[in-house]
Amino acid sequence: MVIVRREVVTTPAVLLAGVALLYLTAQLLIPTLGMGIGWDEAVYASQYAAHAPPAVYSAPRAQGVPLLVAPIVAITDEVVVLRIWLTLVSSAALFGAFAVWLRVRNHRVVPLAALLLAGCWLSLFYGNQAMPNLYVALGAVAATGFLLTGTPLGLGASMVLVSLMRPTDALVLAVPLAAYALWQRRFREAAALAAGLAIGWGQWMAEAVVRFGGVAERLGAAGEHNDTGLTSTLDEQARALDGPALCRFGVECGGASPALIVWWIAILLATGAGLWAARHTAWFRPLALATATAVAMALPYLFYVDYAAPRFLLPVYALLALPVAAAARPAPVPLVAGVAAHLILQGTVAVAMSSDARAERDVMNAAAEELRPRIEGPCVIYGQGGAQLGYLLGCESQAVAQRFDDTMPRRIQKLRERGYDVIVTHRGVKPPAYTDDWKRRDLPGPWRARFGEAS
Repeated sequence: MVIVRREVVTTPAVLLAGVALLYLTAQLLIPTLGMGIGWDEAVYASQYAAHAPPAVYSAPRAQGVPLLVAPIVAITDEVVVLRIWLTLVSSAALFGAFAVWLRVRNHRVVPLAALLLAGCWLSLFYGNQAMPNLYVALGAVAATGFLLTGTPLGLGASMVLVSLMRPTDALVLAVPLAAYALWQRRFREAAALAAGLAIGWGQWMAEAVVRFGGVAERLGAAGEHNDTGLTSTLDEQARALDGPALCRFGVECGGASPALIVWWIAILLATGAGLWAARHTAWFRPLALATATAVAMALPYLFYVDYAAPRFLLPVYALLALPVAAAARPAPVPLVAGVAAHLILQGTVAVAMSSDARAERDVMNAAAEELRPRIEGPCVIYGQGGAQLGYLLGCESQAVAQRFDDTMPRRIQKLRERGYDVIVTHRGVKPPAYTDDWKRRDLPGPWRARFGEAS
């Protein structure tokens, strides 16, 4: 009886469930749970929110995250409820994605890989945020596993998920997977992969025609928005390993952390070691496919998108977690020491990042509460924090990143003519000259507001 109990407790599936539970617990403990809503999150959440109008939706965005949060934002504006929902979803998705790989190899290396990914600060920081990158990462893990196990329906569903989240990432993901499927003459899987892509891209292109004037126009606007073109952001990505979340709009990446650079190098070395250890086994081909897919998904963000955001590389870390875990030797002391060092280092960054973000967003929440009594009718928030403040206050919104236009944007002017009060918000950026004679108000922290009554 004791022996049976031991086998049940230590089965890879149970260990994977334990990792998912630890991931859920960690998200509840670090400061992200009570954190206010971010710019991208507000744009996504507002698309189906019952309490706020949809924020301006830029060309690169897709409908995956809005659909993911729709069941919650349609019934409540409480951000903490949204955070709890996303904590549950991301933890279940982590389990589901790596459970596919238990069919590739029913071994403890799979829950170890899930633990390595779950322990990354990016997974902890973004797990309960309304952002697409973690789901792209887990979708890529699942799609690769479904291809290896010959499961067309699962592969197609995974590609639908990724293509709804980030269509361009799905296209990059499809290249190595399609090459492998055709090489192995797995034509059903190749067809499922194409069908999954077609669903996500079909929706995106239909939306392009309706909202952006055409597919070519949307692709052009998306490329301009993302600063695409041949480039190299290796240096910026290396310096952003411990934050900030985005090296753009005047935010510098800062200096490189020696500990994080060592961590980055260790991933590459451990990936090579895992492939080498598996070179004469049936485990080599799956690990090689995961590695090749990770490389493919890294290339656009290192050499084509001309700014850095650590979250862009989440799919890379997710896929490389498998060969890295395979490099682990059965010797318990080095294994435990390596995993502990990874979790401590990444956990420290996660707590620091989430604490800073929460403090900043707490000030914005306070600014919103101070503005709330001033709102008596239809309103539009224009300026820095526009998307978040608009979401919190139930106003139309238009956000500004670096500077205001010299003239009032046509959309804002039309809303003003329709009877909307315009509230210009700013912090550290000079407000436009046409607001010089508007009423002013100091808000909490660095926030300021100017009020223009309806025309």
